[in-house]
Parts: sequence; C-alpha cells; structure tokens
Amino acid sequence: MVSRILSTFFFIALSTLAYAQDNCNMSIRGHVISGEDGGPVPFATVLLKNGGEKAAVSDERGEFLFENLCERQAIISVRFVGFITYTDTLLLQAGVNELNIRLQVDVKELSEVTIEEEGVEEVATISRAELNELALEKTAGESLGKSLSNLSGVTMLQSGPTIAKPVIHGLHSNRILILNNGIRQEGQQWGQEHAPEIDPFVANNLRLIKGAAAVKYGSDAIGGVILVNPAELPKEAGISGKASLVGADNNRMYAGSMLLEGGIAGLRGFGWRLQGTYKKAGDAKAPDYRLTNTGTYEKNYSIGVGYHKDNIGAELFFSSFDAEIAILRSAHIGNLTDLEEAIGSERPLFISDFSYDINNPYQAVNHKLLKANGHIQVANLGQLSAQYGLQINKREEFDIRRAGRSVIPALSLDLYTHTVDLDLDMDHMGDWKWDVGASFMYQNNENNPETGIRPLIPDFENATAGAHVIGRYIRPQFELEAGARYDFRHYLVKRFDENNNLLKPEFNFNNLTGSIGALVFLSNDFQLRTNIGTAWRAPHVNELYSEGLHHGAAAVEEGNDQLKSEKSIKWITSLEKVTEKVNLNISAYLNRITDYIYLRPEDVTLTIRGAFPIFRYRQTDALLTGLDFDLKYQLSTRLESTSKVSIIYARDEQQKSPLINIPANTISSGLDYMLNIRGLNKANIGFDLNYTDRQRNAPRVVSIAEIREADDQNSDLFGADQSVFDILDVPDAYFLTNINAGFEKALGQQILRFNISVNNLFNTSYRDYLNRFRYYADEMGRSVTLRVNYEF
Repeated sequence: MVSRILSTFFFIALSTLAYAQDNCNMSIRGHVISGEDGGPVPFATVLLKNGGEKAAVSDERGEFLFENLCERQAIISVRFVGFITYTDTLLLQAGVNELNIRLQVDVKELSEVTIEEEGVEEVATISRAELNELALEKTAGESLGKSLSNLSGVTMLQSGPTIAKPVIHGLHSNRILILNNGIRQEGQQWGQEHAPEIDPFVANNLRLIKGAAAVKYGSDAIGGVILVNPAELPKEAGISGKASLVGADNNRMYAGSMLLEGGIAGLRGFGWRLQGTYKKAGDAKAPDYRLTNTGTYEKNYSIGVGYHKDNIGAELFFSSFDAEIAILRSAHIGNLTDLEEAIGSERPLFISDFSYDINNPYQAVNHKLLKANGHIQVANLGQLSAQYGLQINKREEFDIRRAGRSVIPALSLDLYTHTVDLDLDMDHMGDWKWDVGASFMYQNNENNPETGIRPLIPDFENATAGAHVIGRYIRPQFELEAGARYDFRHYLVKRFDENNNLLKPEFNFNNLTGSIGALVFLSNDFQLRTNIGTAWRAPHVNELYSEGLHHGAAAVEEGNDQLKSEKSIKWITSLEKVTEKVNLNISAYLNRITDYIYLRPEDVTLTIRGAFPIFRYRQTDALLTGLDFDLKYQLSTRLESTSKVSIIYARDEQQKSPLINIPANTISSGLDYMLNIRGLNKANIGFDLNYTDRQRNAPRVVSIAEIREADDQNSDLFGADQSVFDILDVPDAYFLTNINAGFEKALGQQILRFNISVNNLFNTSYRDYLNRFRYYADEMGRSVTLRVNYEF
C-alpha cells in the first residue's frame, strides 16, 4: 500500500515537473531608458517576482534579460539612483516578451541624483545634490556661488554683494574642485574674493559631490566637487533655442541670454550650439543706504560643435567670460584712525547716490576656455576617451592710486593652463565595473610689469600628473566601490628678494589617496551611501609667497614658504529616499585635515595706498563635522513642503579652539502651491523662511585698537594665546523671508515661462558672518526680480 502511494506521488511529481518544464518557455527582454532624454540607463537594478525572486542589472545599453520563466504573471520593479522606482504587473505570453521601461527622473529642483554622463562619471557612494534646469532658471542672473547656496551644506564666502564663492561643508577656494564642461576650472581661485569665472547661463544643471572625491578628480577636492554641465548637443536636424531676460530692482540689474542650437539635415549625429550673455548691475542697496561702488558688468559667450554616434564621438567647445566687478568703496580706508572707525560702524564711511559706474577699486577678469575631446567604444574593452583643455585667465585689479595712476592696475596676472585627461571606462565584467585614467596639467603664471608695484604673488610654473583606478562591484541589492590615485606636483617659482636678486626656488609635492564606499538599497525605497576617502592639496604659490596688499580682500597678505601639504580624511554617510511623494536626504560627515592652511589676522599697517589689516598664512590640524538634512514632501497633489537644515562644527585640534570663517548653522522651510489657472501650466506660488544662527563657535576678538596698542608697545598678541582671533565680533542671527510665483504658457510648440521673486521681503538689516565686508556694511535689502524664459 505504501509503495503504491509513493509510486503514485512520484508519478504526479514527475508529471508536474515535466509540465512545468514544458511551460517555462517565457522570457523578458527589456530596455531601460531615461524619461528625460530617452538615453539608456545602464546599471539599473531590475527585480522580478515570478514564482520566486530574480534579479538583473541593465548593461551599458540599458538592456536586461530574464529567461526560463514559468508563471504567466510577473511583478517587475526597476530602480536607479535619481529616478522614481518603476513597478508594474505583467501578463506574459509564450516566447520573448519585449519591454521598454521609461524611468522618470525626479523632477524636484534640488533632488539627490546620480546620473552618469559622458566624460564626467560621478562617484556612486558619495552624497551629491543637483540644481536642474528649472531650478537654475529661478536663480538666473545670480552668480555661480549664489545659485549653489540653495543646496544644503553649501554657503557663500562673499566680498560684498558682487563676489560670492561656494563653501562646501566649511571649505572653499583651493579646497573645492570645479569641472566646467568636463574641464578642471583653473583661474586665480586662491583669492577669497576671486569668484569662479563661469557663466551659469551655460549650464543645464549644476551637480555637487559633497565628499572627498580626489580619487576620481585629482588633488584639491578636499571639500567637494562642483560639476557645471551643459546639455548634450543636438543630434538631429532642426534649430531650437532659448531666450532669457532678467531684471532686478535693488541694484537695477538687467541681463539677457540667448541660446541657439541645432543639427544638419543628412548628417545625423552632428550638432552645434551658440550662447551669449549680457549683464549689467549698479550699486546695490542695503535697507538704510547705498553700497557705493558695487556694480558689475559681464559679456560672455560660448560656441560648441560635436559629432556623436553610438560608438564614437568628438566635441569642440570654446567659451569666454569677461567681467568688471566693483569693490565696495568703504572697504578701502585712508588711515589707521579711519580704519578703526570703519570696522564695525553702523554705516559705511562712503555713501553716494546710485550709479552704474564701476570705479576704483575694481576687478577686470577675462577667462577663455578651449576644449577638444573624443571618445570611441573599443570592442571587448570599453569606452576610451581623451580630452585637451586650454585656459587663459587674465586678472587685473585696480586700486585707488595717486598721481593719476589709478588707470594702471595694481595687480595684473596672466595664467595659462594646459590639461590632458585620458580615461578608460571599461565594459562590465560580470558584476565588476572598472575605470582607469590619467591626467596632466601644466601652468604658467606671469605678472605684468606695467603695475609698477612689487607683485602680490610671483611668477611660477606648475607641472602636475596623476593616475587613478576605480573598481565597482555591482549587485542588485548593493554596490561596493574602491579606488586609489597617485599625484605629483612640481613648482618652479621666480621671485625677487628684498635686494632685487632673482631667486628660483623649486618645490615637489606628491601623495597617494584612496577611498572605499558602499551603496545599499534598503527596503521601502531607502538607500544608504557611505564613503571614507582621503584627499590632499599642495600649498598654492600665493600661500607660500604672498607679499603685499591684496586689494580685493582689502588686506595685506604674507605667505609662508615652510608650509606643508594639507592631507584630509573624510567620512560621509547619507540615508536617502526618493518616491513620488517623498524626497529625503540625511547626510552626516567628519573631516579631519592635517596641516590645515589658514589666514590669521596678526597686525595692521599704514601703506601708501591706505590702512589695512595684515593676515599671515599659518598651519594647524583641523576637525570639521556636521549634518545636512533635506526633505521635500508632497502634502497633496498641489501642495509641497520643503525643509533644510545644515549644522557644522569646526575646531583647531592643536589649540583646542574654534576655526575662523566657518559657516553658521542654518535652517529653512518653505511651501509651494500649484495653482489651477485656465490657459496656464505649472502656475505656482511659494515662500520660504530662512534662519541663520549666530556663529556660536567663533574665535576670540582682538579689536583694531588693541592691535595698534600691542604694536605700539611691541607686545606679542599670541604670547599667552596662540589661537586665531577676529577683529570684530560675529554678527547676530537673522531671519529672512522670500516669496516667488511663476507660470508657464504654451504657444504652439514654444513655451513661455515667467517667474517673479522677492528676496528679503521685510527689508531686514543684517550682516553675514562669511561676508568679508561685514566689517564695513550691511547686506543687500529687499530685491524684486523678474525672469522671463522663451523656448522655441
């Protein structure tokens, strides 16, 4: 009896297995593309429930395949960082089931994304943020630094209302790397009042990598990396374009930008683009007075041509940035008594009526960029790319000089930079993905002798070379990433000593950097990124040999030729969630920098050009730690809330005291409501509230009067306390309210967009801790800005 039952059971089992085998003849061949541009999405995770759970990763063409499927019903889920997860229930037919999946990019303006573009591959395990095209339209007319300050963890280092540099997690200038259209931006970025020479109208999006990304991008990326990305060139015939107009009432700024692009009939893959910008602004206005001599004037243009097919492509790009930037007149003081009176005064010493005139002191900057690149897909190997860049940066700074010499620049520098980048993005090797590359740079910095003044920094040559390797292990539920890089830098400096003897000191710096990280896909659409990486930077020549008045900073700066390289180790971990209703990012970081270089105020001096504080370059060990919090929540189909928090704490590890010029903690919250207005699309109105705390971890204060007294008595301000000091107490906390409204109107195939914004709605008087001219004047008051964009 038992044997009969077992035989019957065995027969049924065999029959069922045979039946299942006969019906496991279904498969899915899928193609994952971006809903933004229709391009393939490689390395997307594809999960399939069909009797059990299967997983796959899309290849370089965005394709994936599931075979030997037995059940007709299947649930498929496709996800990739920066896109909304796609989920669908399928009813399969016998044979091959073709499936095209279009992933929708998260369209929220400040989204956390990971989109890899040709020539600029991002580090997958480091937190990043983005300003997309629509977000950039809402900041049109602002500087690059001002635009980026809308992201958590990013603030501005300002020199009055006209100059702003991005600060990432407390670091700026030579500690931040900017890639402009794939080329490492090289100007005189060492100056705290030398803003990036980039026209934001060129960019289709701005991406920010918040970690130490030195392995991929090279030395100096201690604070982070900013990617300025234009849109891809057209590949089809036809002409399209975009016109932008901006007007603001506070400084009576007006700006316009025009972009034209297209292809050529019969030559598919060829594209071209022309772009130009004109901008002019006059003196800005604080709530109670004009900020005399704070105008700007810009003329920028760019040209791009390219040819791209599936396996090969090449591009040629040229841009020119030309600007005159006025420096607040009250920051240049004639004598020590007036300097003591000016610092901390409620009103600037010089106040005049509004003017568009740009008078001394001011900067004149021209930056030209030429880029040529090409790529080819090598069978069974990967994509090989090569890129050459030439940058010519001319900077002149005009001071208030006597005897009719104000028309002669007090500082005149020409910087020539050649870069070569080679990269091999290798094909998928099972679960592994490799990238290897090398980069080379040569610079020549020349002072123009026409100034008649001993140069602030000497002539120098800089030769740099580096090579990297990055490996990624990609699985459906996680990614692991590790990399290493070696860099070498050589300086040849040409300077004159006090006796006018020509000296040619040479310096060699080198370092090995590395990083390791993970990206883990958790349940409920959560993702965890964690990365620990080392980075470094050699001291710049200005830090080694500055000597004299830096007029844009309104300070005398003195270098230190004994400085060592900075070395950093940064750990950053972020928890993210992106769905149709929620966009959440929480990032925590810790950054320890050995031999941190900083400017320490130490004295005051009276020169033939006025009275100025003296700053000298010093080194210490620094610890910076903080938290960034971003949340966007769709409260309803029409109402969305936004919240952002940035907290940072920085300490001098040697002196156990605060560091100078570290951002204060900030918190902001806003609401955006979509209106239903007949005939208009995407009509919206919103507001945001921004609170900036008083910097509660600030250095001690030693006033100008105390410095003068110590100088008269020949006493040492650092005899009993070696910690850094400031010459004015930190400003109070402040609260700002901003409002904005806009709409979109379709005109056939064309689109017209309007946006109006009011910053500092209640005309609040305040001073920002990271504005170097807070010593002399308040920030800008209320500003109403109208922006119009026409796409055709």
